[in-house]
Amino acid sequence: MPENNRNRFEESVSAFSHLDIKGDSDGDKRALLPSLIIRCVMIALCIALFGYAVFMIASSALETDEANEFYDNLRPDASSSAIKHSPSLLEPASMLTLKDALDANGGNDVYSDMLGDSADDAQRRRSYYRNYISKTAKYPDMYAWIYVNFTEVDYPVMKGPFTNYYMTHTIDGAESSYGSITADSNLSDNYAANMNGVIYGHCMKNGTMFRSLKTFMESANRNTKARAMNIEIYTEEGLYIYKVLSGYRNDDNHYAQTVFGSTAEYKAFLDKIVSRNELSITNSYNENSRIVTLITCANVTSNDDERYVLHGVLTAFIPKEQL
Repeated sequence: MPENNRNRFEESVSAFSHLDIKGDSDGDKRALLPSLIIRCVMIALCIALFGYAVFMIASSALETDEANEFYDNLRPDASSSAIKHSPSLLEPASMLTLKDALDANGGNDVYSDMLGDSADDAQRRRSYYRNYISKTAKYPDMYAWIYVNFTEVDYPVMKGPFTNYYMTHTIDGAESSYGSITADSNLSDNYAANMNGVIYGHCMKNGTMFRSLKTFMESANRNTKARAMNIEIYTEEGLYIYKVLSGYRNDDNHYAQTVFGSTAEYKAFLDKIVSRNELSITNSYNENSRIVTLITCANVTSNDDERYVLHGVLTAFIPKEQL
């Protein structure tokens, strides 16, 4: 390269600055601004959603604790030494294989047998009855008290002006997703007059309300439990004790019938619910039998109408004078 050309090139390089770069810096900034705004909005949205999720989880946990504490204080064992639940069935000495469990169909004889009543049951029943009577003065819509051994079902039963009221309200009238255990509003106020005492409860994922009925129906030893299960309904006139008659999952709502036009119609109803029984258990019944029906959601996303249904047939009544 000639000496003159080299000198001119070096001079031009030395004189070069950022001012010589062509471009619209303001335009570049404007182009980046929308992207920056979108990112900020997305981050803020994620933070908000995360905060909402934490709030909902905390609120649910708090509501669960409050509900459990509320019902624990209602139960008689909150202020007495009465036994709260019958002893649980023991696990088998040797665990069953999957094939053994399937072949047994829920009737595993290796589980302990808890048949029969005891002095502890008599003491508990007296305590429960007196506790129920004491609570009706404060809660006039308290229709009964239900206790089912081998489950966590141990609640007051409310009866409102319409069935759904106490499904969305606590026993003191506060709105709640838990609701209360609820008698069908079509039932007679005189419990003894009902042929089919229909009672509803939510199937709460935290195990409360009637969730343990679903757990029972899906358990490997459900038939062994069913043979020893008592459904106890405490009312003002005394204690009604039921043995399991039938249990199944269904979606046609036939089980909720409370009014029958004739003895023949009622007997046909009983035959129908027994024919749908999925439990390996048989208890006698006839057209004069009184039953109780416990209903909870199956929580099947593909069919919102499916329910777990457990029917009990009345086998004993203990009048209040003996409690």
